[in-house]
Amino acid sequence: MTVDLITIYKEILSAQGIQFRLLQKDGNELEKTDYGFRQRLFKDYDYGDYFQMLLRNSAEIKLYFYRDDFLLNYCFFEFPEDLKEQYDAEYALIGPVIFGFVPDSEITKIMKEHRLPVALTKDFSEFYNRVPSLPTHDFWVSLVTPLIKTLFGNYNDYRFIDLYDSMNNTEQDMTIDLNAFDNSTSFEAIADRYDAEDRVLDAVAMGNVNDAISSYRLFRQFNIAPRTPNEVRNYKNWMIILNTKLRVAVRRAKVHPYYIDELSRSFAINIENTNNVIQLQNLATTMLRKYSMLVNNHSTKDYSALIAKCTDRINLLYQEKLSLEILASFCNVTPGYLSAQFHKETGMTLTDYIHSIRIRRATMLLNSTDNTIQDIAEQCGFPDSNYFTRIFKKVKGISPNEYRKKISRN
Repeated sequence: MTVDLITIYKEILSAQGIQFRLLQKDGNELEKTDYGFRQRLFKDYDYGDYFQMLLRNSAEIKLYFYRDDFLLNYCFFEFPEDLKEQYDAEYALIGPVIFGFVPDSEITKIMKEHRLPVALTKDFSEFYNRVPSLPTHDFWVSLVTPLIKTLFGNYNDYRFIDLYDSMNNTEQDMTIDLNAFDNSTSFEAIADRYDAEDRVLDAVAMGNVNDAISSYRLFRQFNIAPRTPNEVRNYKNWMIILNTKLRVAVRRAKVHPYYIDELSRSFAINIENTNNVIQLQNLATTMLRKYSMLVNNHSTKDYSALIAKCTDRINLLYQEKLSLEILASFCNVTPGYLSAQFHKETGMTLTDYIHSIRIRRATMLLNSTDNTIQDIAEQCGFPDSNYFTRIFKKVKGISPNEYRKKISRN
């Protein structure tokens, strides 16, 4: 059970971008805990000294939370003896995380205390942008507490240790060769952020809702420095940019601009009318879902130009009289050719496709309005309610009235 919990916890923290590293007695791969940043900054930086400092502080307590000289926060603990062999590890180090954003004033202070040149300011900023951000220290502790209780029972003797000053006073070689420093930290951090964003947009363009949402969560692990002091305005600005990029991604999937514009305009209004960050965060997930569904429902990327033109016409004019002859004339081909090509590319007859579009719209109206069956039939292009009922039952397996009663019960 403990093994499962560790695995699950690593996945939970990983979804937040938080590292969970199992360490041997020699503190193997400790440089990865700060993404190798100190190794890039300082000539011959010794992570062994860093590890020995962690061990000295753990001599009297089993686990502790600490803040280091770069304002990075971690949780460090030694595994109980009976679990060391099971995990093939002596220690665990969880982090780093920061709380909120590290402002420019703090970055300047840190660089001055470490006697670092101003030329590295952008690298510091981008480094902090890639560190997972949590709202508060209490939130950080509450995130790790369930794991601690499982490993150590009711043990509560853990504490917070601020190593900021003591690490700054440590003698170390601060030599930096600026000619050899290639800004790789800022380059890599920016490139990683753009790659993460591309994965979100690619998932939406494929109509993959789950991948879009999971990729978005990973993307939001990257911190973007606020442009204004107003938190809500900052988030709104970000959401406006997201709305624009999602619109472009969906267009790339060959969705007609008519549908994109309608959805994009709706979200633009929602963004401006929302004055709560939590609601804006929830709206982002809704945007990912609805844009992905737009691709699933209206993308013509797998169709030829002829069939794309025909399906767009059906989707836009489903309320009007449509037939094979009318659509063939619109597409400037013979009815026989259009019928054969349509079935070849969609796997449906043209008539069945028209019915599917109309029934999908009718289902939405049954869910969201109190309109009569006759009114819904007319709004969806059916000549009368009897014909509508017959087609609806053929597609859905129940009549419109039965469907409405079913959703009312649910």
